[in-house]
This record gives sequence, structure tokens and C-alpha cells, in this order.
Amino acid sequence: MNERQKFSFSTVLLYIFLFAAMFSLYYVGNNGEPFSLALLYAMLTAGLHPVISPLLYLLSGLSGLSPAVLPVYAGQAALLGVVFFVCGKLKKKATVPSLGALSLSLVLFVAFSPFTAYTIPLRLPFSLGAVSQKILLAGLIFLLSAIFSVALKALLNKLLKCRLKAEEIVFSVLLLVLVGVGICRAASVVAYMGIAFFILLMFACATKDASALVCAFALSLPPALVGGVSPERFFLYGVAVVLFIKTGRLPAVLALLAVFFVYGYFDGIYTLKTSLLVQSLLSALIPSLLFLLVPPPLIRKMENKLVFYREKHLSRIAINRNRAAIGEQLFEISGVFREIQTTFAALSTNEAEEGAKEYIRGCVIESVCKSCPNYRTCMLHGLENELNKLIDVGCAKGKTSLIDIPSGLAEACINQSGVLYAVNRQIGDYRKYMLETENAASGRQLLANQAQGVSEILKNIALEQSEPLTIYSDKERQLNIALQKAGIVCSEVLIAGDEDELTLSLITFGKADVKKIAAIASHVLGTRLIISERLTLSKDKFCCILHKRPYFDAAFGVASHTKTGESASGDTHSVIKIDERRFMIALSDGMGSGEYARRISESTISLLESFYRAKMPSSLVLSTINKLLTFSREETFACVDIAVIDLDNGAADVVKIGSPLGFILSGNTLKILESASLPLGILESLHPDASSYTLQENDVLLFLSDGITSAFGSSADLYETLKNIPASNPQQLADALLQQALDLYGGTAKDDMTVLAVRLFKSLEE
Repeated sequence: MNERQKFSFSTVLLYIFLFAAMFSLYYVGNNGEPFSLALLYAMLTAGLHPVISPLLYLLSGLSGLSPAVLPVYAGQAALLGVVFFVCGKLKKKATVPSLGALSLSLVLFVAFSPFTAYTIPLRLPFSLGAVSQKILLAGLIFLLSAIFSVALKALLNKLLKCRLKAEEIVFSVLLLVLVGVGICRAASVVAYMGIAFFILLMFACATKDASALVCAFALSLPPALVGGVSPERFFLYGVAVVLFIKTGRLPAVLALLAVFFVYGYFDGIYTLKTSLLVQSLLSALIPSLLFLLVPPPLIRKMENKLVFYREKHLSRIAINRNRAAIGEQLFEISGVFREIQTTFAALSTNEAEEGAKEYIRGCVIESVCKSCPNYRTCMLHGLENELNKLIDVGCAKGKTSLIDIPSGLAEACINQSGVLYAVNRQIGDYRKYMLETENAASGRQLLANQAQGVSEILKNIALEQSEPLTIYSDKERQLNIALQKAGIVCSEVLIAGDEDELTLSLITFGKADVKKIAAIASHVLGTRLIISERLTLSKDKFCCILHKRPYFDAAFGVASHTKTGESASGDTHSVIKIDERRFMIALSDGMGSGEYARRISESTISLLESFYRAKMPSSLVLSTINKLLTFSREETFACVDIAVIDLDNGAADVVKIGSPLGFILSGNTLKILESASLPLGILESLHPDASSYTLQENDVLLFLSDGITSAFGSSADLYETLKNIPASNPQQLADALLQQALDLYGGTAKDDMTVLAVRLFKSLEE
């Protein structure tokens, strides 16, 4: 049984509409020709109820109140109903039996239905009597049965679900036109006009585009065929409705009524009798009122269904599938790097140290103890453990002496000097071996940390990629309409991401104003957007990509001076964009001055930029750079200030490693940023000073190299100086502070000097 046979309100409504269509089709001809038989056949082939459908057909035949017609309709209903009922029970295809039943039904019409021959205005070489005309009409109804079957299946199964084929659209229009002709003949053209007005208004409200003109043309055909109403009238009705429907339902109704009344003046309806005049006016006023009374939720439901029907879903599905596949692959690669990290961590044991001490003990026993006459006695008394104690102390100190010999060994050993000499000689080799072992362990730890960092990065990207695109069909439609009202033509609109990371992509034509596009999109989506990219697709076709505008923007100021007498500065700074929402500033002060200090500082900054752009965790970034600097054979270290600032909320993560004072200037207050850690590259373990702050509008973050702080002598003097320098322009602040430091040095820079300032301000509207 077809699911449409399960009765519900929508099913009952469907049968009511189909009965009304059958009733109308009865009046298409003058002799009660069974045009509704074609609709009955279509209903049964579409899977509607094989008992209810024939009963509705029989009821439609009662409208003629002709005793001669009723038996014919009853026989036709019985034939088709029985065939489809039996085939349904047997679960067999009803194509051949149903065509046979349809043919027999038409034979009943030809043989028994009363018929008055039509007058044919054409001169034919042969005469067409009543029987001949009935045979031709039977053939036409047979053809219409096939046409109506295609049309009804398309309307029931595919409408608002997928695009109809061209033949399905044509056949559906033909079905509706014939029903319209029947309405015009059964009721009147005036009654049909009222129905047509309501359909036109509802269709235009749902589509809000020029397709309403096609609907107006189809609606114009029945009154044109029956009452001679000119089709261009409906075309003008359609134009009026399409022009005003986007501004609201009331303006569209007023435009339709205006065209109706103007046409009425030229048609002379105001000179008709009162009864006819009232009918004409009501044919426009009643459907207009009913249209205005349709609940808004129902209108929105129609619009959403139409949007869903028109939307291209495969592109979103393909994007989401690709995102999921990439995310899954990245997650697997992340697992590989996690296993690498685990493996390197497992290799970091102290077995090498214990093995080295065992080797030293063996060498001492072999070279000294075995040649001693008391060897066996010492071994029996457990003096081997005493020797181990001596070796442990020697490895820790780097050498041994007489005061390091354990008491048990000192009392029993007769060759203490020989033992000390052998132990010290082996400890020298041990120190070299352990240094190489430690370097290897440090290298393994560095690789483990890097593998962990890469794993974290890939895992985060995998999680981001695995999230499917959120569908914003309603917002996309609203934005498209808003852009069209502003004269900007868009063929495609796609909104992706969540509310915090919205990305809007659209295809525009011509020289579209990108600022206007951003303003309209910001208004429709309720969030501030900026154009981040504008890609040229062809000569007059462009792709615009918009992202959420951060709440803050930033201005930067940098002032620096190289130490007098040096060719290069050891101070290096960086300002980089990490992503659309965050940026990093960093100041590195390499050891000393000159070319070597510059290389240290530049290397540190370059590593910081690369790691932070890759979004590696801060703790791994700093520990990795620290370990790389400690690998150098020369003394290599750098003082570093780092700040990562979020432009959405002003959150600033500040890290200071061995660097001098920094400041946050907020209005008339100053906040001091201090560091208690050693510079990068001195110790293998790193304990940076990390803090989080929230910067407000017009706050200034200030980093200084030690060449600046040393010039002022004390932090109190620097504090007082900053209070008297205007901070509204970060570049002026940096220049003024550098100049005062130079003046305090007497015009001769005694160290490399750098000032790095950044000020947040509310981003401006475009």
C-alpha cells in the first residue's frame, strides 16, 4: 500500500483538490465527456487508493445529473478500480491490465454515452458524425491519460524535492490549464479570475523572482480560451506583483489591484450592472484579502521549502566529505608523530650511565686488583661494593683523591694509589662518554618534543577539518535578496563556519562595490565583516571572500639604534600575523653586540615566527629554541619578550625570558612586566615568566631592550619618564623614548637600543 493511503489531514486535502479537479474536467466539453477519466487513471497509476479514487470519479459524474451518463461513469470506475485493486493485492505491475481497462472504459463511452455532435467550422472532405467524434475524443482522452499520469506523479513525488524535467513541467501545465478551462465553464471566468489571482500572489510570494511571469502566462490560458480574455492582462498582473513582492505582501496586493482597476476602466466594467460589477470587484478583492490573511509561518515554510528545493546540496556534501576525509587522514598522521614522541621518550633512560660505571669497575679490577696478592681476600670481604662507592663519588666530582676512599677500602687495600690512578684515568674517558650520551639524549628529547608539537598541530587541524559546514540557507537567501536590492548581482552565496569564525563567499559580476557588499553582509548576518580576498574568475566575474572583522585593530611603533662602533645590532624584533584573529610581537636581544649577536637574535626571532605560525604550543616553542641554543659550542643566549594578542577580546599572553622591564600603558596608569628567568640558551631546563592580560581600547604594550633600560639607571626613573610621554601614537612614543635614552648616554649609544610598542584601538567601519 502506498503511504499516501494512510489518511491524514494532508491526504484528505489532497483528495479534495483532486475531486475538485475531476469535477472541473467534467465541464471541459459540452457532452459530459470523461476527461476526468484521464485524471482517474493518473491517480491510480500514482498509487492513490483504488477504491476512493473511483468513487470520487463517480461523484464527479453525478454533477451532470444525467441518468444516461451515470452508468457509463460507474462502469469505467468499476473497471479501473478492480484492475488496480487486484494488481495491488497480487503485487504485480498493472501497466498492461490497466491500459486494457482504460481502453474498455473508453469503449463504454463510445458505445453508450449520449453525445451531440459538435459543429466543426472547417470544411473537410469527409463528414465527422457523432460516433466519429466520440472515437476521436476517446483517443484524445487515452493520450491525456498518459500525459496526466506523468504530470501527477511529478507533482506528488517531485514537487519541492527536486527539479522537474521539461516534459513534466509541460504536462503539469497542460493538466492545470484543462482544469482551469473546466472551472471557467462550470462556474464563470470571474470565479476563475479570483482563484488565479490568489495562486499568482502565493506563487510570487514563495519565489520572489521572475518565474511568477511564467505562472501568470499559464494562468492566462483558460480565460483566454473560454472567455476571450487577453493574455497580456495577466502578464501585467505578474509584472506588478513581481516588482513589489520583495517589499512585502501589502505593496504587491496594492500593485495588483491598481492594474486591475486601470484595466477595468478601459474594459468598461464600471458601466456594468451592479451585480456584475460586484462580482468583478470581488474576484480581485477576496483573493487579495485571503492572501494578506495567510499566516506568516505558512509563508516562511513555503519559502524555506522552495529554497531547499533550489539549493545545490551536492557541493556542500562533497565539501564536507572531503573535509572529513582530510581530517581523518591528518588525525592518523598525528598518531604517527605521537608514536615517534613516545618512542624517543622511552629511549631516555639511565642505563648508559650505569653501564659506564660497571665498565670502570671492571677496568680497575682487571688492571690493578687482579695482580694484587690480597685480591681473593678483598672479594670475599665484599670490598667490590666499596670500590663502587669510590667510582660513584669520582663520577660525581670528576676525579678522586685519598679523602674519597671509603673506610672499608682504605683499611683493606694495600695499593690505594694504584686504585686512585686507575679510577681517575677511567673517569676521564667516562666524562667524555657521558657528554656524548647526554648530547644524544638531548637530541632525542628535542626530536620527541618536535614530534609532540607536530602531533598537536595535526590533531587540532584534523578536529577543525572534521567539523561539517553549518548550513545557513535562510541567511544566504536573505543576503542574496539584500544584495539584489542594492543593485549587486550574485550568482552564488555560501556561508561557512561557526558564528565566531564565519566565512562568506560569493560570486559577483561587474565592478561591485566591495565596501557596500561588506556593509550589507554585516547587516544581514548581524556581525561585522571585512573583505579578505577578491579573486578574478573572468573579465567581469569575481569571487569575494569575507571574514568576521576583529573588534580591535593595532598600530605599531619601532625605534632602534645600533651600539656606537658596531656594524650590526644584536636586537631583532618581529610583528607577524598568526591567523585572522591573532598576531605576535617579539623582541630578541642577542648576547653582546655586533654580527654574532645579530645572528643569535635573528635565529631566535626566525624560530619564534616559524613555530608560532605553525600554531605549535608555546611551551614546546620555547623549550625547543632553548635546547637548540644550548647545543652551540660557543656561549649563545638571548633575552626574549613575546606577546600573542587576540584582536577579538584584547587577550594578551606575554612571555618574558631574561628580558628587562616591559610596560602596559593604560590611560594614566602603568603596569610593569618583569622577568626573573635566565635568558634562552644558558640552562637546558627553562622556566619562563608567562602571564595573561586583557588589553582595553587605546592600551599600549611596550617592550624594551636592555640598552634602553640601562640608560635610565633605575626602573623608577624609567617609570617617571613614561608617565610624561604621550602614548596615543606608538611610533612617536618609541622615537621619544629612544631619544631620551640616547641623551642620557650623552649621544653615544653604549649598547644596542630598541623600543617596540603596539597600541590597540577599536577597528573602524568601512
